[in-house]
Amino acid sequence: MPIFVTMRLCLRHFLICRLIITFAVVALVSADRVVDAQDDVFPKTLFRWSQESAEPQDEEHEDKIVTDRPHFSEASSLVGLGRVQIETGYTYVRDSDSGSVVQTHSFGEPLLRAGLFAEWFEFRLGYTYLVEQSRTPGGPNSRFSGSDDLYVGAKLALTEQSGWLPEMAIFPQARIPTGSSHFTNSQVLPGFNLAYSWKLNDWIELECNTQLNRRRDDFSHFYTEFIQTANVEYDLTDRIGAFTEWIVFVPSGSLTAQTEHYFHGGFVYLLSNDVQIDIHSAIGLNRPADNLAFTGMGLSFRF
Repeated sequence: MPIFVTMRLCLRHFLICRLIITFAVVALVSADRVVDAQDDVFPKTLFRWSQESAEPQDEEHEDKIVTDRPHFSEASSLVGLGRVQIETGYTYVRDSDSGSVVQTHSFGEPLLRAGLFAEWFEFRLGYTYLVEQSRTPGGPNSRFSGSDDLYVGAKLALTEQSGWLPEMAIFPQARIPTGSSHFTNSQVLPGFNLAYSWKLNDWIELECNTQLNRRRDDFSHFYTEFIQTANVEYDLTDRIGAFTEWIVFVPSGSLTAQTEHYFHGGFVYLLSNDVQIDIHSAIGLNRPADNLAFTGMGLSFRF
């Protein structure tokens, strides 16, 4: 019986990975077919501020890969029509409370981002494989592994920055219950993310996210989670960047979840204009928060 269960889990993981790879290829081919014909037809954003900035755009900066990882704050910019970008990584989380220790390893974390139909539209598909280990003094240890629920979303460019008016994008998104029995939420969890940012000068950018998402707590009770971030990004050189950010998770209607604050920082390095590596780490700032979170590394590339 365990052999059949293992074979079924491996088949599920294989099919999900194949879905992501297949969509990446289809998106790339489809986008290449429309980009030449529609390059000047669609605007970059859905809306415009009434007062537009007269400052020219930095073309060299725009030509470099811009990723949503490794910071928790997701970028307000899109990959662009005809582009396919894949962001991958590994994350380690450790939390201890009254002698009990929970360690979580997150593998792969592929996020597919494809610019389709217009400059202002981006399709998003994410998958994660998790391993969770728990140790309790005087009690049994446990270990669970399997897929997390599939992430499906889109990013819509709303405005470009105009003076002190921010660049903005909105993400309709959802978690689809495709994960393993220990990690799945059993229901679709919809939500949205509003990303807004200001380029303050040639090397500093302020990036913020405001999210509302449906979540499930430890007693299988569904609630609404509010997330706010404030992230400062620094261009240290043409190839090296850094960031520091504050993150807060505020549950509403949960039986167990509490407000959590985190401080998060890290570095990125551009191997080329289309390939980026990153390292990052975070610590909890209050008791309910994980002691060590969002710690890991990643590799991102675009076509």
